[in-house]
Amino acid sequence: MSTKNLPLLLCLCLLIAAAGCEECNKSQAPQHFEQLTPIAQAPEHFQQLTPVAPTGNTSSKVFMCDACPIIRLDSTIPAQVQAKSEFEYTLKITNLTNEILTDVIVSDVLSSNFQSLRSNPAPTMTQNKIAWSFPRIGPGESVDIVGIGMALAAGEVLDYIDVTYTSPAKLRSIALAPKLVITKSAPAEISACAPILYIFKIENIGNGTAKNVRLYDQLPAGLTTPEGASIVDMPIGDLPGGANRTISLTLKANRTGNYINNAVAIADGEITAESGEVSTVVKKPMLTITTSAPETDYVNMELPYTVTVTNTGDWPAINTVIENIVPQGLAFVSASQGSNFTDGRILWKLDRLAPGQSVTTNATLLPAVVGNIDNTFRVSAECCDTVSATARTEIKGAPGILLEVIDTTDPIKVGNTTTYRIVATNQGSIPITNIKIVATLETSMNYVSSVGATKSIFNQDGTVTFEPLTWLAPRTQAIWEVTVRAASQGDVRFKAEMTGDQLVSPVMETESTHFFE
Repeated sequence: MSTKNLPLLLCLCLLIAAAGCEECNKSQAPQHFEQLTPIAQAPEHFQQLTPVAPTGNTSSKVFMCDACPIIRLDSTIPAQVQAKSEFEYTLKITNLTNEILTDVIVSDVLSSNFQSLRSNPAPTMTQNKIAWSFPRIGPGESVDIVGIGMALAAGEVLDYIDVTYTSPAKLRSIALAPKLVITKSAPAEISACAPILYIFKIENIGNGTAKNVRLYDQLPAGLTTPEGASIVDMPIGDLPGGANRTISLTLKANRTGNYINNAVAIADGEITAESGEVSTVVKKPMLTITTSAPETDYVNMELPYTVTVTNTGDWPAINTVIENIVPQGLAFVSASQGSNFTDGRILWKLDRLAPGQSVTTNATLLPAVVGNIDNTFRVSAECCDTVSATARTEIKGAPGILLEVIDTTDPIKVGNTTTYRIVATNQGSIPITNIKIVATLETSMNYVSSVGATKSIFNQDGTVTFEPLTWLAPRTQAIWEVTVRAASQGDVRFKAEMTGDQLVSPVMETESTHFFE
């Protein structure tokens, strides 16, 4: 072949490259191959096949081979070369589509008068065929081959170049990634008697729906739901991307202390999110009360009481009330500021008693009976136990006896009689026992008779002795009488003496009477 045929040879190479759709003139591409979009529109005289309707996630479109501008092969070779001398030739392969082409193979079948010496990149060689492999050529990309060849003899140099490639099927699907975020809020501290409000907010900050979302919270020991459960396991349902749900839950603390835990949101696909630890300190007021009073006191003597209340807990005692029901045997006299006495009950009311705070109140009562009297004061407040304290006082009685002696007739004439009345009155607060009366007559008196609360005996020494009176109650009196006759004139004295168990020394009383002729 002469060198004047080289232009014809180059045109032939370009036609071979343009026919690079592997056997696309024999059959259509599989339906799962997607249309390869040309970079530039094919000429108008190219006829396009009707595209196959997409099914599911697949689509494809097939072009007739003569309307398939996919790969362009540009080659250069000298118009004339010298036999037995090296010459350079180039191949340029260009992807004309907007898609990636894979497994692109450029093959060169050598003629008997052409020898390939070397190239960049290096080819693989089998007998009279060399090939260059390109795993991937991107949209619009080009690859270059620079080769060094030699004509073995004078004459025509023929070189047959072919290009094959693979257009991968493209399955399109959008991968969605739901992502959960959960926040949990609770009061930092609260009274033990108040419900604890937990608020959970679950958000899907991803771009897909989170399926079967659940709220799970393993409650710390001592914290339960109103039904008594220690686990919160609540279905939320599906949560689209960007959506959120807020759940409020009331819990109950069975004891004081610091409750720490976290909540978890769970969804299908092993999607989980944790809230982080949330702490709530449960506190409670605790009251103590002390009461003091004299160990002993006397009837009708004012009896003072002092009451001190302290909040030893760690939460304020709200609506604190101190109460005293006045026991029988005591009468209300007065109480400190802020008190209210109604129907035998003393009340002090405080709006708030802070932790560590104390308050002292006072009351004054009047005992009316003898014996031990127990007086109890109680204190109560919201969310704390009622506590009490009792003071015991021994109430004693004080002896108080009045002895009176009076004559019924004064003066009297000698020979006539007069009667002396002896009256013992218990003015004290306790009974007087074993009261004994002894009356003494002067010599100018003659004994006539005696009567009274107890029997009497007239003695030769001029005394009248009455038998002991075993019991004389407070606010009562006993009477004895002695009748005498005036024996001689003069200013005489009638004397009476009283003793008793409660009297430290005898009580003496005299009455003067004038006897005349």
